[in-house]
Formats: sequence, structure tokens, C-alpha cells
Amino acid sequence: MPDPNAIPDGRDLIRTMGWTPLPYSCTGVVRKTAVSGRNTVWSWLILIPWASDSKPWVDGTEVVPASTKSEDQEREQILAKMRRLLDERYGETVASRAVDDLIQSILEDE
Repeated sequence: MPDPNAIPDGRDLIRTMGWTPLPYSCTGVVRKTAVSGRNTVWSWLILIPWASDSKPWVDGTEVVPASTKSEDQEREQILAKMRRLLDERYGETVASRAVDDLIQSILEDE
């Protein structure tokens, strides 16, 4: 049983956020944040913990025009954009597995 006086470290919350493995040992999360008129606004975040020359994340928003796509199809559209962004930035030069190891250690609750 967890100690009720312990300060939470956020690991339980991270597990429930729906992180998706991405190329180049990155991971990302996509959230539907708003519906404006007939358009849907999505927010996304890519963690790049090995990035030494810049911030270790890339984030953004995407407006998806009204269509007959399901929410899952829209989410996959945003994930595809995130993968393309990583391809454009890092190509085939990155082989690190830092994010995979980090997420695995969190999931194992070390």
C-alpha cells in the first residue's frame, strides 16, 4: 500500500497519458483539445531526451478541418505528421534508445 504521506512523483499519471513510440527513440502524445465550429484542434508533444543542441521536445497544435474521419483516424493523421517531422529532422542518423529505456523503466516502476 502506498504511503499516504509520500509526495507523488507523477509516474502513475505518466502511465495513463497514452504515450506512443515514435521513430528515433522518441515518444509522443496527442490530445484532442478543442472543437471550434466544425474544426477539431489537436495538441501534440514529442519527447527527444537525447537532443543536446536544442530543447528535448517538439510540440504543436494542428487544426483538422471538419470531415467524416473518426477521432482515431484524426489522431493517426497527427501521429503521421509527427513521424514525418522526425524523419525530416533526424533521418537515418539517430539510433539511440533513450526514450524507450526511460518509458520502460517508468512502466516497470523501479
